[in-house]
Amino acid sequence: MVLTKNEAAAALADIQETTRRGATLRGYRIGGPILMLWSVVWALGYLGMGLLPSHQWGWVWLVLDTVGAIGSILLARPADKATRAAGMKSQGNSLKMMGGMAVAIIFVMSTFYVLRPTDPAAYLAFPGLMVGAIYAAVGVFVAGRYLGIGAVMFALTLVGFYAFPEILAFWMASASVALFVSGVWLARA
Repeated sequence: MVLTKNEAAAALADIQETTRRGATLRGYRIGGPILMLWSVVWALGYLGMGLLPSHQWGWVWLVLDTVGAIGSILLARPADKATRAAGMKSQGNSLKMMGGMAVAIIFVMSTFYVLRPTDPAAYLAFPGLMVGAIYAAVGVFVAGRYLGIGAVMFALTLVGFYAFPEILAFWMASASVALFVSGVWLARA
């Protein structure tokens, strides 16, 4: 049986689409546990903000962000090892992840330093809005499920900011449940 040019092109397109979909699903399975880890970091950080004086918030987040970054790298390592074991070139995902986290942390700290919000609610809401925007952007450009996660986090942050400003830290801590459930959803993809 001889394939025509069109049949061969269609078969190659199917192979490329299957490969892309497989890579996306692997990414979801790797990203799920990382998202679950960050849901715990998020909950502890916001609980700390709700229970501690504002001058200690930065230290709470510094410790938690460090733990989250190290944990994320450890959770991503099996994927890097599997990539190398399969004879493929590693994409350096752990380094990219660290770089992305560093950029996000520096951006948040710089924004607070430059804008110097007078309302503590701004300090509480901004990271949630930023995380929602980042996940939504990843969803638009890379992996669609993240768009829904970003939209939920963005909406939860705005609801808390406007409807529950007096307990916003605790609202944001409870929003970590949505992150955890999202992580489970990704891991089972």
